[in-house]
Amino acid sequence: MKIVFLGCGDYAIPSLKALKEAGLSPELVVTKPDAPRGRGRKIYPAEVRLAAEELELPFEQPEDVHAPEFVEKLKAIQPDVGIVVSYGFMLQPDLLNLPAKGMLNAHASLLPLYRGAAPIEPAIRDGHSETGVTIIKLNDELDAGDILLSKSTEIGDRETSGELRVRLAELSGEALVEAIGLIKDGKDSYTAQDHSKATRAPKIEKPDGVISWDKTAIEIDRLVRAMTPKPGAQTRLGAKRFIVMQGEVEEDLYGMGVPGGVLSAGEEGIRVCTGKDLYRIIRIKPDNGRNMTAGEFVRGHPMPPDARFT
Repeated sequence: MKIVFLGCGDYAIPSLKALKEAGLSPELVVTKPDAPRGRGRKIYPAEVRLAAEELELPFEQPEDVHAPEFVEKLKAIQPDVGIVVSYGFMLQPDLLNLPAKGMLNAHASLLPLYRGAAPIEPAIRDGHSETGVTIIKLNDELDAGDILLSKSTEIGDRETSGELRVRLAELSGEALVEAIGLIKDGKDSYTAQDHSKATRAPKIEKPDGVISWDKTAIEIDRLVRAMTPKPGAQTRLGAKRFIVMQGEVEEDLYGMGVPGGVLSAGEEGIRVCTGKDLYRIIRIKPDNGRNMTAGEFVRGHPMPPDARFT
């Protein structure tokens, strides 16, 4: 099997390693060019490039993956199958149709749920008990291709999107190795998605993490876990912005507080009233500050009796 691999970011690396370990080393690894990051805009090598070098795999970093000269380079490989993991570009027909068996994609949801760039966060935010990875054959519609296989996993009660992302990256590698095995054995069979059940998962932006304290404590807890570590579940106390890093739901026996109002604050946490029940903040991070316990926060930020998060 001749394989070309297209991927970017740390999410793609476990899939690349799984292929190598399974004796399915790609003929070519394709990733984005090295790019500037951080305040100093220093040029850093692409993560998948570093992984390819470590695994001693040939790689290319084209500015335009659809440039005619690069497409010709891929044609010369005569790939049986292409694999796309977190590449970040919609591929055009000249690439989609290039491998004999098509381009496979490992998508981090149980399609047709959560098509789009950010499928992990909403699975937690919306209260699902499980999610998974789906291997599809790419077509010219976003994440709408036919399904080769899927692998599911339970979402932990306290799991954050960062923790779930690590597990799904590993699961993607397992699923891709299994998918290539089916193709090699001539047992690959595809099922069309039920497009009527499709939901969207666009890129997560900072405003998506703003906490509305009039929602239930359970909904707020899901939002905090979904937005951790990025972009963070945000709230304000007075004029200052904070990111809630961790918390727990507590039963509200009296239900007399105003949403966002601080019922108590101390070493055990900051108890905040919500639309239903209490949300106890355990860890909080001031904007441009460090992640700290609620006790540390309270010692440095005395709260008046009428303190209220907004």
